[in-house]
Amino acid sequence: MEGCPSPSSSKRIHRQTIDSEGPYRLLHCSGKGDKTGVMQELEKGVEPNLADYDKRTALHLASCEGCNEIVVLLLEKGADVNSVDRWGRTPLSDARSFGHEDICKILESRGGIDPVGLDSLTPCYEIDYGEVDMDGATLIGEGAYGEVYLVRWRGTEVAAKTIRSSIASNQKVKNTFLKELGLWQRLRHPNIVQFLGVLKHSDRLIFLTEYLRNGSLYDILKKKGRLDPQTAVAYALDIARGMNYLHQHKPNAIIHRDLTPRNVLQDESGHLKVTDFGLSKIAQEKDAYGYKMTGGTGSYRYMAPEVYRRESYGKSVDVFSFALILHEMFQGGPSNRAELPEQVADKRAYEDSRPSLSSFVYPEPIKTLLRECWHKNPECRPTFEEIISQLETIEDNLRHKRPAGGCCDCIIL
Repeated sequence: MEGCPSPSSSKRIHRQTIDSEGPYRLLHCSGKGDKTGVMQELEKGVEPNLADYDKRTALHLASCEGCNEIVVLLLEKGADVNSVDRWGRTPLSDARSFGHEDICKILESRGGIDPVGLDSLTPCYEIDYGEVDMDGATLIGEGAYGEVYLVRWRGTEVAAKTIRSSIASNQKVKNTFLKELGLWQRLRHPNIVQFLGVLKHSDRLIFLTEYLRNGSLYDILKKKGRLDPQTAVAYALDIARGMNYLHQHKPNAIIHRDLTPRNVLQDESGHLKVTDFGLSKIAQEKDAYGYKMTGGTGSYRYMAPEVYRRESYGKSVDVFSFALILHEMFQGGPSNRAELPEQVADKRAYEDSRPSLSSFVYPEPIKTLLRECWHKNPECRPTFEEIISQLETIEDNLRHKRPAGGCCDCIIL
């Protein structure tokens, strides 16, 4: 495309399996319907029943994504048809939630059951207010629309996010939130925070999500500062995989629109998960330029120029925000800290200002990736699928060799 650099993302180099990834590559391939990738992992001895932190198996992901061939393959290789995730859902529960009738028949023929029953079909799962002790809740933070509390639900610590009364009292706004929460409930991915349901019989609008006690990427950077390249790239892969899942959601892509370090949480296994879709919207229709959406939403410091300028925009706004987060992981925090966030956004939108890459010795491919992701032309930015491909290659190179002249995380003083 005219005006765009020749992206290195076009180079497709198959990634070697990294042992420390555990089940994540098998899960990733299963959710994408990548039969070759699934076979490669199984042939290497990866157990078909390996699960992530939420006890979700490859069969769970293949079932909810409608990957018939993968479901059959996993069952043939010994996958447990009734494996139960942390929320009590089986692969059949997920297949029913997404209306994949053919997969339901396959799973049922193998003895599959659905312990949550009709809950699988509920647009937005409602939880009885009496099941959660809100009076004994512990305030753990503030979200975009209200407070966040730590509570117990069915013996598990979960996060209760409240919506301010000024918002919840508006029935139209409330219905919009419930619709978006209903969408969030249907999402199933190792790098997406799980939505659990909405409390009913409550004067306030309160919804529950899984609680990740390790905090956010913002907390990690505040405590540790600059991350070593291997950790930064591993974290970036987690974020990119979660975002790729949202962007490839069918029938409509999901644009986050507020991707920041505070909206990326760490689970007990050390992996990151994307959360807080309060500002996300379903991209309904694309015109010649991009999706017609409301401008000016999101956090200024991570806002794409076209959003700040209130222009029509699309999925690549999340790619721009991702680049700024990746830069922060190498730098240890945001650039232009002395400036107000809106001033930073204004300069990026109207002066084409970008964070400096000259003060740190980054791996050269990271510099290239950053420049592509925060390109001023949204159409020149890579997709998250392309970003994943680049990051996997970078990760392999970091693990197997060191650059000449010293380590790649040295600071030039």
